[in-house]
Amino acid sequence: MVLISFGRLSSFLTYLAKTAAVLQVCFLILLFFLPQVPLLLFYMATVITILDLLEEIFLIMILPQWETDVKGLYWVLRGKKIPGS
Repeated sequence: MVLISFGRLSSFLTYLAKTAAVLQVCFLILLFFLPQVPLLLFYMATVITILDLLEEIFLIMILPQWETDVKGLYWVLRGKKIPGS
């Protein structure tokens, strides 16, 4: 869908994507070092990843042209970016 809309892959780098990546890494590291599977962390990572993917789909539908470093759906809808970026 991104390739059709913009002709290249997305690189939004949203806060949800960063949070999902951190949770996934924490889960994978703890998976190898704890005697039991950290299910709560797994479910948290799964929910945040699903929300991130939904946010990215909405961003693709909303944005008229390709953009990089979009902070999130909230900032796109408000028409603002975070100061300093």
